[in-house]
Amino acid sequence: MKITELKNIDRFKNVLWTSFENLKENQIVERILKRDFTVWKDRDEEISNRLGWLNSLQRTRPFFPLYEQLAEDIKDSGYSRILLLGMGGSSLAPAVINQIYPLKSDFPVLSILDSTCPLTVGRVGAALQKEKIFFLVSSKSGTTAETINLFRFFYDQVEKKSGPRAPEEFIAITDPQTLLETLGKKLGLKQIINGLPDVGGRFSALSPFGLLPAALMGTDLEAFSAAAEDSQSALQAFKDQHPGVILGTILGTLYSSGFNKLTLVMPSQLMAFGRWLEQLIAESTGKEGQGIVPVLEPLPISPEAYSRDRIFVTFSLKGENEPFWLKRLETIEKSGLPCLHLSISPLELAEDFFVWEIATAIAGYFLKINPFDQPDVELTKKKTREILEQPESSSLEGYLSSENGKEIEQAIKSLLFGHHDFSGYISLLVYLPSDDNLNTALDNLARHITDKTHLPCTWNYGPAYLHSTGQLHKGDSGQGHFLGLFYEDNRQVAIPAEPDWPPTAPSFNHLFRAQALGDLATLQARKRKVVFLNLKGNLVKNIFTLNEVVRNL
Repeated sequence: MKITELKNIDRFKNVLWTSFENLKENQIVERILKRDFTVWKDRDEEISNRLGWLNSLQRTRPFFPLYEQLAEDIKDSGYSRILLLGMGGSSLAPAVINQIYPLKSDFPVLSILDSTCPLTVGRVGAALQKEKIFFLVSSKSGTTAETINLFRFFYDQVEKKSGPRAPEEFIAITDPQTLLETLGKKLGLKQIINGLPDVGGRFSALSPFGLLPAALMGTDLEAFSAAAEDSQSALQAFKDQHPGVILGTILGTLYSSGFNKLTLVMPSQLMAFGRWLEQLIAESTGKEGQGIVPVLEPLPISPEAYSRDRIFVTFSLKGENEPFWLKRLETIEKSGLPCLHLSISPLELAEDFFVWEIATAIAGYFLKINPFDQPDVELTKKKTREILEQPESSSLEGYLSSENGKEIEQAIKSLLFGHHDFSGYISLLVYLPSDDNLNTALDNLARHITDKTHLPCTWNYGPAYLHSTGQLHKGDSGQGHFLGLFYEDNRQVAIPAEPDWPPTAPSFNHLFRAQALGDLATLQARKRKVVFLNLKGNLVKNIFTLNEVVRNL
């Protein structure tokens, strides 16, 4: 990755110079390389046990031959698809590799399932009857509710189809001595791959959680990892001149100057990388009343729509039509807002992972927070469990329905404009079955909200965002206002009950609803402004209707 241009940064040169001097005087890079937790906190707070990402690549390398042999075995067995069951850090890095890195065409296609939406799960389950699918079950903790229940569902499906051969169609990735490892050994899965306990999920791209899926897609791991190793050597040699250190210093310093909205402008070919960055930045910095808000934008809109607390990072993919892309960014540069241009090469993707991990660690230093924990995530899990244990509390009655047009208009008006001094962001919490048409409609809705309010509008599907931006939503200073969008399908997708598996919901319908309502309850407990809307009928039409509501406010 190359920082090709810095625009509108000159007025910050004095404060940036001070920050770089701070890094040198306090030997911050040297101390990070030595795993010195006091870079971030005087007390350990388990930071020492979360710095393994600095050399995770080197520790994973001895297993490259095993990963590549497994890949050959799966390919030779005639599987057309690999389905990864995982959330957050277990799924986002593989999605990036799948979208950006040049893969071999004779290997199975990788798909990712990171949703408990019953329509989505049912759709994938139906495909199992038509395709020969291999399953990769990925959970660092080994207890991730979504992953364990998806594993249970699909293992039951495969067992019915393949009988005693079912275990041979599954590999698990998890930390040592987890529930998933225990289940995997008992079932006799084809392989159980252990992760590195000192590497957190969102920093795990260059660990087994990113590298095994890469191998199963046909990636030459030695070639893939070379750029990251070069970047690690550069960090040792050049320290504060490393691009990750420069990025992190700019982000942390400008945050202190009031620029807390990081707008990531990137072409569609890089959106998976954007989602990975979204988790890395939001979950790492959104705590202790702080938080850099990552905002993904496929294309910039008019400069007048942007609040003055934004910093822009624009991405171009090496080999794409640079003049066309850069021309679209002129509006940002003319606005006077700080803007960094980055160029990404697909063959150097592993370097990009490492650069942004370093940048996030450095930004955490300037924000004076622990960038490696997620202290507010557990509360949503607790609320979800409470709802599952008390089914009567999971009713959607009493929440706004898309059939109540006038009430919706008033609620959205209050959400967007009810606080005249509000200068944070709007977030759409989308508990809907994803598809391309809906993605486009949601992108348009977010842009219209930004155009109308001059505030950033983010969106992501639930429950995936609970493992990404969910920490920021609860852990920052209350910057967010939230519009929850939910769709309930009457067709039940049951979760098989098995005595050796942990207790769960009776169906994905119950689990999906409980996760939506659990997060709603958590946001309300944290005094966040929330509107929750239960959609009926055609979903794309509903989103277009919301667009019109926003336009007419």
